This record gives sequence, structure tokens and C-alpha cells, in this order.
Amino acid sequence: MTRTGLAVWLLGASIASAAPPAEPLPEWRYTLRPGDTLIGVSQHYLARPGDWRRVQQLNRIADPYRLVPGSSLRIPLAWLKQTPAPAAVAAVSGSVRVTLPGGAARALNPGESLYAGARLDVAANSSATLRLADGSMLRLQPGTRLTLDTVSVYAGGGMVDTRLRLQQGRVEVGANPRRAPGSRLQVITPSAVAAVRGTQFRVAAGDAVTQQETLAGEVTLDAAGQQVAVLAGHGSVAEAGKPPSAPVALLPAPDLSRLPTHRETLPLAFEWPALPDAAGWLAQVAPDARFESVLLEWTGPDPRVRFADLPDGDYVLRVRAIDARGLQGRDAELGFTVDARPFAPLLTAPGERIRQARPVFVWSAVVGADAYRFQLASADDPATPLAEAMQPGTQWQPAEPLAPGAYLWRVASVAGTDAGPFSPPRRLVLDPLPGAPDLTAADAVFREGGIRLQLPPPPPGLRYDLTVSADAAQAHVLWRGESRSGQQQLPLETAPVYLGARLVEADGTAGPTAVRRLDPPPRPFWEPWLVLLPLLFAL
Repeated sequence: MTRTGLAVWLLGASIASAAPPAEPLPEWRYTLRPGDTLIGVSQHYLARPGDWRRVQQLNRIADPYRLVPGSSLRIPLAWLKQTPAPAAVAAVSGSVRVTLPGGAARALNPGESLYAGARLDVAANSSATLRLADGSMLRLQPGTRLTLDTVSVYAGGGMVDTRLRLQQGRVEVGANPRRAPGSRLQVITPSAVAAVRGTQFRVAAGDAVTQQETLAGEVTLDAAGQQVAVLAGHGSVAEAGKPPSAPVALLPAPDLSRLPTHRETLPLAFEWPALPDAAGWLAQVAPDARFESVLLEWTGPDPRVRFADLPDGDYVLRVRAIDARGLQGRDAELGFTVDARPFAPLLTAPGERIRQARPVFVWSAVVGADAYRFQLASADDPATPLAEAMQPGTQWQPAEPLAPGAYLWRVASVAGTDAGPFSPPRRLVLDPLPGAPDLTAADAVFREGGIRLQLPPPPPGLRYDLTVSADAAQAHVLWRGESRSGQQQLPLETAPVYLGARLVEADGTAGPTAVRRLDPPPRPFWEPWLVLLPLLFAL
């Protein structure tokens, strides 16, 4: 694949690109001091001291022994002495592998020095930060492969030259923060070359496209023979063989101000307001705002993220929006604390609705917990515990009956002197069983073919469960049924009978049963004589 030459540099800088350079060769500018001579400067800095005449000619110096202190001496980069200037590994997080020339891949270690030819492979949820000789910082993001092509200094350290080959992934660059004159840094991707002096920018590399975002300074993007100036807060895309796109404003930083900063439960869930024109999102977690070590990274289409786990401690969340071109926007950062250990237990019993006034509260055991802190509060005043106990086991029962009503209860694990967060509060409603119905007001009318029963209407949500038996113990049931109004017609002629009634809720929970004997009303004293009336008339 033919690489398209593309160069990015600060406005006015002279930079070599991958294509045949149309600009002058890079130069180092040396400020003359009192006592300097052209031959002395050349012996100290030039690879071939005899090239002092070429320096004299280039700078149009009439007398090599009479130089003006404070004036600038131009020396092409190719004429200077060159010595290796290894990149220092400032930080490593997760799985980062390094392959040295002629060696096998191994784990990258913080503090080691990397020379030209070293290749770095950064796994997911991992990162590495390199520090160059001029103080430039390179932050290799998750999923990146990068090779150090050149890491050198010229003129005894007066100029730093670095060339990096980014095969895939993303690198964030803080270039030449001390503004050392002459230092140069190039990032070469499969479709572009980004060269910069003294600015902050990002480069993302794919097989056929490069995204570049300028965060500070001004960058000139050169591709396919055309240039665009990319100002701070803007980005451009360079596809293989095509001119760079017109710079566009980066999407603004999202608003993270309403996200909680203290997290006591896992997984960690973050959600923030959406932004117009955002096609995706990037979220990262690091131990501090420098983001030299990326612990977790996520990309997705929606403004929300869940991270499964993090040890207790302090962290920083960084979020940026991604537009339809793949350009990443401004950063928003949020410091937060994880305090989730020892983990809160799982609340198992009782359920949300109970009948017993002295319920047994049960929760799961937590590995490493020595005890558990139990709290019970009224649902109307959850901040004021009605009961609080430190339990060695996994259950608690109140000593006195609870009053009917709604409650909230929660439990925290304790390991030594470290008390973990409480579990999410669980709601509990104590709704005692309905009492036995009052059958003294029951009205039973005995008629031929049955009994018409009239009970007081049941309370809302309840119904009567009725039985009619031949005995008070209700061992010999003659009839069984229910009533939702209190009225019922019993197809019975046997008398006396025993009525059993209890109130039942919709879920089938029944209260105690009340029993009442139903006797037919006594017959009037004259009723038996009615049978003899026909005989009397016959006489």
C-alpha cells in the first residue's frame, strides 16, 4: 500500500513529510555566545567538524572568527551529531507488551528505557505513557500498536528528534512542553504523518483513515498536496489518497456535574445528558487526572456506561463525545470515590408484606465479614433508625412486636474496623391478619329449601370464607362457599347448624375463624293446633 504523505505542524514550522519535501530541510538554530567561533561550534556539534565551511556559506559569514554574540546560527539537522535519546516509560497500566529488535514480546515495565525499534502493543483496558527527552508526553491508549522508529538527540541535546509509527489505535501527545527550539516529533500512520512542535493533539490510526484533533496550539494538516490549518478545538480527517477534510469544531464536553461522586455499590453506572450530533461516546477511568494510566475504557452509542468492578479508592472519569466522522470532542472529567467493600449482603427475608409482628430478618453471608450492622426505620422517617444492632450472624428478630405500618431495613458488612456500605434499603409493610369476623350481627332466615344468610359487608379487599357444619368443631361439613357482599343462600334444611366464617384476602391469606350456632326460630305455641283445625270444622 502506498503511503500518502501528510504532515501536521505548528504554523510557520519547517517540517519534513513522507513525500519529497518541498519545504527546506529541518534546521537547528544555535544562539551564539561570547567567545564562540565557527570552527569551535562546528567541532562541538557537527558530525563532521570540517563542514564548518558549509555552515559559513549557509549563514553568509564573512569572518569565521568574528561572530556576533546573540545572533542565530542556522545548522541543518542532517549535519549535526546524533546520539540515542531513549523514551522513558513513565507509567504502565494493564497488559502492555514490548518487542525489542531481535527479541520476543514481554511485559513492559515502568521505568525502563526504550530505544529505536521497540514495538509496543497495548491491550484493552490498558495504557502506557512515554516521556521523551524534550519532555514530550505520549499516552498510548487501549488497543494501540506503536513502534519507535527514531528517538535521538542532536547537537549534544540541543534538539530532540522522535519518529513514531502508529499502526493502529490512538495516541495523545503533549509535545515539547518546554518549547525547546528545533525539537521535532512525527507520528506516522498507515495513511498519514502527523508532525508537530509545541502543541497538544490526538492522533487515531486505522487502515485507511486518520483522525487528528488539536487541543492546544495550531496545526497544519497536509495530505495529497493540500493543506488546511486546524486551530485549537477543531479536528480533521485524512483518508488515504485524499486531501484532508475541512476542519470542524470538536463536540463540547458533556455535563457530568450531576453525577454522584461517592459510589458504594458495584457495578459502577454513569449516565449523563446527550449532546446533539454525538454519534458515540468514549469513557475512561484513571487513578488521577493525568490519565497516564487508563484502567478502564468503554465506547458505545449511548451516553451511559457500566464498569463491572474497581477496587475501593479515588478515581477520575473522563468522557468525550464522538461525532459521525470519528473525531473525539472535548473532555469532561469527574473525580469519584469507590467505597463498596466489604460488600453489602443480599437481603433475603422477609418479603415486602408480612403478617407477624415479630418477623425474622435474614440476609446472606459475605466472605470476609466478621459481623453485620442492622438498621430498621420507619418508611416515613428513614434517616432515624427505630432499631439498630450489630449481629455476628445473618439474622435479627425484634424483641417486641412491631406496630402495623411501613418500614425500611438495611444491612452493612463489617470486617474488623472497616464497615462497608449499607445494602439498598428494602421496604417492609406489617399488615396483621384480619381478625375473626363478628357473627353476633349475622341474620339467618330459615325458609323452606334453605337458609338465607346476611352478614355485615366485609372490609374492602376482603371476602368471607363460609362453612356450615353439623357440629361446633366443624368436623362434619355440610356446605362450603364464599361471599363478597355478606349475603349468601344456603341450600340446607337441617337445623340446627354451625356457621363458620373467616375473612380472606385476595392473595388467599385468611384470618381466624368465628363459629356460631344457627337455630331456627321457635315455633309459636298455637302452630301445632293448626293441624287440628280441619277436624274441628268437620264436626
